[in-house]
Amino acid sequence: MSYTTLVANIQNFMEDDSTELTASIDTIIAQAEEMVFQRLANLPCFRKITTDNLVIGTFDYTVESARMIRQVSVTDSSGNINYLNHRVDSYLRDYWPKSATTGTPIMYSTKNATSSGSALPSFSRTTITLAPTPDATLAYQVDFIAPETGLSSSNANTWIDTNAPAVLLAAALYETSAFLKAGETLKLYKAQFDEAAQLFVQEMQRDYAAEYNGGL
Repeated sequence: MSYTTLVANIQNFMEDDSTELTASIDTIIAQAEEMVFQRLANLPCFRKITTDNLVIGTFDYTVESARMIRQVSVTDSSGNINYLNHRVDSYLRDYWPKSATTGTPIMYSTKNATSSGSALPSFSRTTITLAPTPDATLAYQVDFIAPETGLSSSNANTWIDTNAPAVLLAAALYETSAFLKAGETLKLYKAQFDEAAQLFVQEMQRDYAAEYNGGL
């Protein structure tokens, strides 16, 4: 289901091709994609990896668009991958009261900020604070959760619209009902979304189980 098909489906299901709806369709689709992300954040399409080198004396590193950090690792000079422990900020401040203290990082904390530029109210980005402050330019890797680039007139397809079209369509119809203040369809499409999301999760679980068991 492409962007164009989704737009047509929204207009057809809601029997509305008004100027007001057309002008807001991209925002509605973005809200629907956010709805899917919130429900199914552990899908493979939302799992991202970024790699870079640490900067000596720098303890804060921002991962753009990251909603949740899954793990952080540092590769030492011998090539060993060391996974850092996640701790809350207060723990880091107690353990590491002076940021001038340097060494190989062994733990990290996270804090969120917002960035504009999306059709949604805001996308998150996450800043990772390392402790101790790096004393060498070692390689590091961050595994995180982030939304995929959404559908638009310049981005015809996404993983979600290709693999979970029923989930996305139900979410889009729910968001359209909210936009149109159509209470009679709001509950209907919310129920359809819940059912479609549940069925999709079950299907994914069956696929993973079959793959793990050699297709049996």
